[in-house]
Amino acid sequence: MVEKLPEELRELAISLRKEGRTYREIAGSLGVSISTCSLWLRDVPAPPRPGHEQERVAAMWQSRWAPYHEARERERHETKLAASSEFGDLDERDILLAGALVYWCEGSKDKIYRRQERLVFINSDPALVRFFLRFLQVAGVPREHLRFQLHIHETADIPASTRFWAELTGTPEDAFQKPVIKGHKPKTKRKNLVEDYHGCLCVRAVQSADLYPRVEGWAYGAMLGAEEAAAHFARRSEAALDRLADDQSSARLTGVRVEAPNRYREPGEQPP
Repeated sequence: MVEKLPEELRELAISLRKEGRTYREIAGSLGVSISTCSLWLRDVPAPPRPGHEQERVAAMWQSRWAPYHEARERERHETKLAASSEFGDLDERDILLAGALVYWCEGSKDKIYRRQERLVFINSDPALVRFFLRFLQVAGVPREHLRFQLHIHETADIPASTRFWAELTGTPEDAFQKPVIKGHKPKTKRKNLVEDYHGCLCVRAVQSADLYPRVEGWAYGAMLGAEEAAAHFARRSEAALDRLADDQSSARLTGVRVEAPNRYREPGEQPP
């Protein structure tokens, strides 16, 4: 009789669990430890609590915290309004400075092992895209040198998103390059696929090889100051020359001719 007691308790624990009792409630009523309940009930799914209980808890939480969240939202709003008026209108120097830093955060960068000195910027924030276009205008990039391309998930409304970015940039829809469609991964729980999701806009400035090093110089000058920026560029140039020398040395040993890298060209553009 004594040997059957644990099994009888286990069956009773399972029954109580199916009724919606918690581990603590079951352990207290049966006089066993919570760890024992966990061992017995690990294969028993937890039943959903009654709907009215969830609604009651949600109502209690809302009544307690809603005034606090409303006050915090009003505080955020006032802080943002005050901060947005602190700088006033930006002059051209401000735009070049901020634009270079924005590009260095979000734009494509040249590497000594992958030379691509051209401006390629991609972002999903309409305000940031508008500012980058303003930056390019101040930097002297002609409008006809800009290329636009949509990057978006396949589950989104691609035609509507194209219209959105076309209106924002003042560019005809048929002037956009073929969009880059990202495959949908059902296991990924994305939170940006909502009504106001328009994907990312990629902005390329063709014939920007001369402007790219200036943007890099502006960015590092702002981040490090002129003296430290000069030291940074000296180290980077030395590393690039060392790599070039290594490539030339390897080419002589293997008999392979090393040619200077071609500048970036748009699809269909013919070399000079």
